[in-house]
Amino acid sequence: MTGFEGHDTLDSPKQSISEISKLGRSGREHTVEYLLRSVEKSTGPMGEAIWNIRQMAVCHKYDFGTGRAFWLSIKSNSLMQERIKQAIIDDSALRPTAADDLCGSFSATLLTHLIHLEWCDEAWLECITDFEKKIRKSLTIAKAARLDQPTNFQESALRKALRKNSNLSGITVSGTPTEESLKGWTQQKQGLWKPLTSCFRTASQSRSPPPILPVASEKQGTAQSEASDGFAKQLYSLMVLGTFSFDEVQDLHYVGEQLETFRQVIQLNRQTLRDILEHYQDVVTRGISAKRMQKNSKRDLASFTRRVERIQKNLELRLTQVESLLAWLQEGKALFDGILQYRSVQVSHIFTESSHIQSEKMERIAHKTEQETISMHVVTCVTLAFLPGTFVAAFFQSGLIEINKASNDIDGSVIFHPGAFKLFTVICFPLMFITFALWFIVFKLLAHKALKQESQEIV
Repeated sequence: MTGFEGHDTLDSPKQSISEISKLGRSGREHTVEYLLRSVEKSTGPMGEAIWNIRQMAVCHKYDFGTGRAFWLSIKSNSLMQERIKQAIIDDSALRPTAADDLCGSFSATLLTHLIHLEWCDEAWLECITDFEKKIRKSLTIAKAARLDQPTNFQESALRKALRKNSNLSGITVSGTPTEESLKGWTQQKQGLWKPLTSCFRTASQSRSPPPILPVASEKQGTAQSEASDGFAKQLYSLMVLGTFSFDEVQDLHYVGEQLETFRQVIQLNRQTLRDILEHYQDVVTRGISAKRMQKNSKRDLASFTRRVERIQKNLELRLTQVESLLAWLQEGKALFDGILQYRSVQVSHIFTESSHIQSEKMERIAHKTEQETISMHVVTCVTLAFLPGTFVAAFFQSGLIEINKASNDIDGSVIFHPGAFKLFTVICFPLMFITFALWFIVFKLLAHKALKQESQEIV
């Protein structure tokens, strides 16, 4: 069904109309059908207000010869039925006794139309106010957030602090966050920022503190304090960025879709009201011939027109408000997009600086390891050079071989004790075998445990 559809038989030839006197039908009638839309408030599962678009279809016929009227309203609830009942009780012009003549029935028809038409305007103000609060709540966080300028990559205070400070002390400068406040921020963050900040905190705490110099100049202390302050400010700024997520952008996008739907609905209602006014202004001039009825009908139609125009002006104001909210929302979405892009850039900078710091640290470790490896090579060479002599000297001092100092030739200078050597082999070789067996068992157990853990991780 379209927004409005109206037709009549006022100008139709007499032979083409259906006149049934017994049923009170003169055949001179008009029919209007229109579809109105409006917002109605409901309560969600968490007690929040939910605004939904509701439709109402109205079909009406009016006989200009007998004053008989037919009404059919289709709506998802009984709201309109209850309103019409209450209007009949409150307004005597809608009662059956007032509709005995054509003037009274036509006036009652226009009043009944107004009951339907006023429904499409009444809830918009509360709905728009509610959406304005939602948008303001979301955008206030973005507008009130204090973000520092992007840091210099080469001379970053964050990088200096990660190098020189093992712990982040409390900030005494006015207007800067303390360690407790930073901890509070960290406990509230989720997603990327919590592991990110914990990673930086772990890296900075695990770094060994610089050696204490005998004399520390005032400039050096000031530089370290400034580096610590700069690190705290940047960390605070990044934690502020952590309060923004893609959920806010999704919420704003959803609100924008609803506002766009509201704008279309208001425009359709305005067009429907214009069509109804034009139709009745045309019908009254063609369908009412008696002077008295024509005078009363024009008066009723003028009152009806004023009230409908008032509804149109209200809808025009609501349309202006919705368009203003849409423009405001677009600016807010652009602001959120900029903040999210800024956050991505800052996170990339942090990871870049962290990687650079770790690479420098690994370079120092590699250099130190290289020096230690050279020293170990020297030690190994010396050990290998003296190991055979040490083994032979120890074997000779064990008592298995005795040197005969009284001997004059080389054949009798060495005395071998086979019994002592046999005892040595009985004790030493089994111990060596047991040691190697225990080492092999432990190695197999550890390898099996590692293989089992790896298979569980894969599953």
